[in-house]
Amino acid sequence: MKKISILIFAFVASLCFNACVEDEEPTFVIQPNQSEGPLIVTANSSVTLNKDLADEQAFTMVWDDAGYNIDTPISYSIEAGAAGTDFATPEQIAVTTSRFYSWTVAELNGIALTLGLAPDTEASFELRVTSSLGTSGGAALTSNPIALTVTPYNTVVVQKDLFLVGNATAPDWNNGSEASQHPNPAIVRDPNNKNLFTYTGKFLGGSNAFKLLEITGQWQPQWGTNDGSSLSVNDGTGSDPGTFSVATDGFYTLTVNLDDNTFSIADFDASAAPTFTTIGIIGDSTPDGWDSDTDMTQSTFDEHLWYILGVNLVDGEMKFRHSNDWPGNWGGTTGVSGNATTDGNPPNIPVIAGTYDIWFNDLDGGYIFIPRG
Repeated sequence: MKKISILIFAFVASLCFNACVEDEEPTFVIQPNQSEGPLIVTANSSVTLNKDLADEQAFTMVWDDAGYNIDTPISYSIEAGAAGTDFATPEQIAVTTSRFYSWTVAELNGIALTLGLAPDTEASFELRVTSSLGTSGGAALTSNPIALTVTPYNTVVVQKDLFLVGNATAPDWNNGSEASQHPNPAIVRDPNNKNLFTYTGKFLGGSNAFKLLEITGQWQPQWGTNDGSSLSVNDGTGSDPGTFSVATDGFYTLTVNLDDNTFSIADFDASAAPTFTTIGIIGDSTPDGWDSDTDMTQSTFDEHLWYILGVNLVDGEMKFRHSNDWPGNWGGTTGVSGNATTDGNPPNIPVIAGTYDIWFNDLDGGYIFIPRG
């Protein structure tokens, strides 16, 4: 009987030992009903945005930490949305592991303009905080929103730009300073959608190809396609994508949508388009005011593509004009980028002071101002 008891004890001990070994790495389960999202404790505020104090701290938002039922690092993402939109299209404006964040006057102004608030007009936007666990972004919990009332001032908001490169385009495979004889053309950003771009112009077909760059003089970030139907990008951490191409030499409209990583290339009939010998910029923002044109350079690759590099502009208005005379002019309602029209008496294009490279296409009136650093 003693031997049997010893055997039973050894068997039970073995089971206990195995159970202990298997439980050395316990699994923690996040219980939503035991977790609380962050709580913003800063009240709704009105903030004065003074252009002369752009670098001074303007606003600090504070929140109570999110509470999860496990002990792990928490990351906080701060989002902004136009008032009344319920964050339908939020902008992520900061990520932190702290429970507070501060912005300068210039940063708040940039947020307001990016959200579409009009300069010199009082309006509000909202802020909220979303917590997540560790580096995986899991178990997200969202805070209460607060509102900021501001009056933005006019300034240039830094946004993503796209430039052509490749032997299907004017600069060939030259980039930045290498392309001094044929600068890398900038494609036009939709003024209502910062991630939608279009370019109408000449492309070479056959074995020729092209890609898109975000910064001239740098090869990444670089955009292309690996499957012929969707966009691919090397942001500097991966492999360069494949190229875009067209079947034959001709004029095409390229459309690029970074929101859903799609693109299209459609034929454009330029056979009836007039060819101009001069196009310039004119207006009280330009070097010669309304008295005379500041001439642009006509591309020797594409006779409908015009540019001027490093031009100094002041606050004011301008138009594009051909033949150094009226009424041959293009105007528009949006600064920085858009599509100018010649219909009737077109409006003047608003200009914010700065030094720019300006690109203009007389086929569809597309224009874009690229700020010089």
